[in-house]
Amino acid sequence: MNCLQNLPRCLVSPLLGFGCIQRDPSPSSLKMLVSPPIKANDPKARLFLLAVSESKSSSEMSGVSKEEEKSDEYSQDMTQAMGAVLTYRHELGMNYNFIRPDLIVGSCLQTPEDVDKLRKIGVKTIFCLQQDPDLEYFGVDIRSIQAYAKKHSDIQHIRCEIRDFDAFDLRMRLPAVVSTLYKAVKRNGGVTYVHCTAGMGRAPAVALTYMFWVQGYKLMEAHKLLMSKRSCFPKLDAIRNATIDILTGLKKKTVTLTLKDKGFSAVEISGLDIGWGQRIPLTLDKGTGFWTLKRELPEGQFEYKYIIDGEWTHNEAEPFIGPNKDGHTNNYTKVKM
Repeated sequence: MNCLQNLPRCLVSPLLGFGCIQRDPSPSSLKMLVSPPIKANDPKARLFLLAVSESKSSSEMSGVSKEEEKSDEYSQDMTQAMGAVLTYRHELGMNYNFIRPDLIVGSCLQTPEDVDKLRKIGVKTIFCLQQDPDLEYFGVDIRSIQAYAKKHSDIQHIRCEIRDFDAFDLRMRLPAVVSTLYKAVKRNGGVTYVHCTAGMGRAPAVALTYMFWVQGYKLMEAHKLLMSKRSCFPKLDAIRNATIDILTGLKKKTVTLTLKDKGFSAVEISGLDIGWGQRIPLTLDKGTGFWTLKRELPEGQFEYKYIIDGEWTHNEAEPFIGPNKDGHTNNYTKVKM
C-alpha cells in the first residue's frame, strides 16, 4: 500500500511547476542533494553512528565491496546533508531499536525474509518512507518485499514517501504521513516498524512527530526518549515548523528576489524551500535590468544562493549571513505572518 497513491506526487510541497525531482540512484548524483559541504570533524557536529546488524542481506553471499562503497558514499552525503557525522552500513543488514514497546525505528528491509523477522517480534505495520531512487541506489527489490508481506494476514506494508536529506519536504509531508501512520496503528495494532534507508533521519523524525502529536509526549521528552534508544539525527526544526503550519493553516507570502544583471547568460537560485540539490531559474526583465524570482513561502527563515552562469555566489544587495564555520556565505529571507 502507498499512502500517496491517491494524492498529487508533491502532496503539499510548494514546488509549483518544478515537480518533485528525485535522486538518481547513481552514487555521484547524491552529492547534488547537499549544501556546500560542512566540516565533518567539527566537534560540535560530531556524532558517530554505526548500524548494528540484525540480519544478513543476500549480497553478503556474493561479495560486499560494491555495497561497502555505496555505504561509504551514502554515509558521506548523509553527513554533509544532516550536519552530523553519520555512518550507515547497508551490507550489515537491517538494524533497528525499540523506542517504545509498540514502536520501532530502523533501517530498510532488504529481502522478503526481513518481513518474517519483523513478524516474529510482533510487528503488524511496516511503515516505509523511502522513495524509489533510495531503493534503487542499494538495489532493494521493494516489490518482492511488498508481495511477500501481502501473503500474510498479520502484517501490512505501507509506503509514505519523504525525500531523503530534505528538511523542507519532511516539514511539508509530516501531517499527511503521520495521519496515515495513526490510521494504520489504529487499524492494525501491535508493533509498528517505521523505517527509511538508514533509520537515522526521516524515520526517527516521523516516529518523534507521532509521539508528539498523537501519543501525548512533549516534543523534547519524546526526543530524549528517542535518543536514549537509538543514535540518530531527526530534524527538530522541521517538526516544529510542521506543527506551526497546522496551527496557522500553512499560510504563505509572496517573496520577490532580485539580482542586478551584469551581462549574465543564466541565473538560478538554490536553497529556499527546494533544498540545495535543486535549482529555480530567474527571469530577466530587460526593461529594469534585473533578474527576478517570485516565490510563495510559508513562515520561517530560508537561506539561498545564486548560481550565475554555473558559479555559486551570494547577492550583497540582499540580506546575507556568513561566512559560517565552513566558510560559506548565504543570502536569506525571513517570512512572517
